[in-house]
Amino acid sequence: MRTVAVRAGLLCAVVVAAAALGQAGDPRLVRATGTALIMLVLVLGLNIFIGNSGVFSFGHLAFMGVGAYVTVIARLSEAQKSFQLPDLPGGLAGLELSGPMAVLVSGAVAAACAAVLAAPVVRLSGLTASLATFAILIAANSVFENWETVTRGSAGLILDADPPGIWTLVLWACLAVVVAVGFQRTRTGVRLTASREDEIAARAVGIRVWAERGAAFVLSAFVVGAAGSLFAQYFSSLNPDSFFLTLTFTAIAILVVGGLTTVTGAVAGTLVVSVALELLRLVERGVYLGGWKVPSRSGLAEVGLALVLLGVLVVRPLGITGGHEIDRLLRRRRPRPPRRRTPAPEEEHGHPARTA
Repeated sequence: MRTVAVRAGLLCAVVVAAAALGQAGDPRLVRATGTALIMLVLVLGLNIFIGNSGVFSFGHLAFMGVGAYVTVIARLSEAQKSFQLPDLPGGLAGLELSGPMAVLVSGAVAAACAAVLAAPVVRLSGLTASLATFAILIAANSVFENWETVTRGSAGLILDADPPGIWTLVLWACLAVVVAVGFQRTRTGVRLTASREDEIAARAVGIRVWAERGAAFVLSAFVVGAAGSLFAQYFSSLNPDSFFLTLTFTAIAILVVGGLTTVTGAVAGTLVVSVALELLRLVERGVYLGGWKVPSRSGLAEVGLALVLLGVLVVRPLGITGGHEIDRLLRRRRPRPPRRRTPAPEEEHGHPARTA
């Protein structure tokens, strides 16, 4: 518990400091800060499963989409529901939840969907498991596009509710940090980490790898579904493409850049990539360097992100954190006190020490 408290406290302090710096800027920077906080919740959700199990999942954005659509349905006003979703079933038409309750309900619904899909997925490993999760993403995207009664299809939905503030997003991000760090230190998390390092040895000592992966899969879907709820409330609009390939690969790239196996890597990767993307988008729109104008270049942000990912993979394959958590990084950099030399017995009695 002490390790969890120290590690989570340090990471939450980093998140709060970064949010304070972002909120001190112009409205565009405040908007980017809110986006980064939502991305942090998403990446932490991915870290709970991918980081601890070692199995790459390309389908978790499906659970983010589930959380987002549940939130919009739960928070739309009655007038907007009758306009945007006139054929919505009666039980859902009268549903109206507050912002925090919508986040929790969205996460629970996403976790329930993950529990149904977990049984076949968690028994797979390697490329087979990754392809299975990618199939989940494709199937979910097809449902989002064609279930017009509930999702309004490719036209998307617009939420008429007040967006959460930056500090509300900071609170949810810190809660996600605590959940990720806490799960990593539980017995389930430790056993899952052991299976990541050597699955055959883990099975040999009696670890039920499929059960540990299933628990992580469901908890991860809950956090990712909560991120989808925050996404819907913050941006107030969504469509099926919001939770497809672009955001999937961006989230995985953030996780790899920071460090795949650590919660610190998820936080550091989100901060680094968010700052890099904001600078690249600034250049993408065209900037002045002295008296020389850099012309706008469409797609520069995506190319820059790819170069950042490639550079990190070449220079630091374990991510910018090197596979270490923040408390261990600080402990390694703390100067060690000089070691006191123990005098020989002869020196203690005033006689010179003998040499061999």
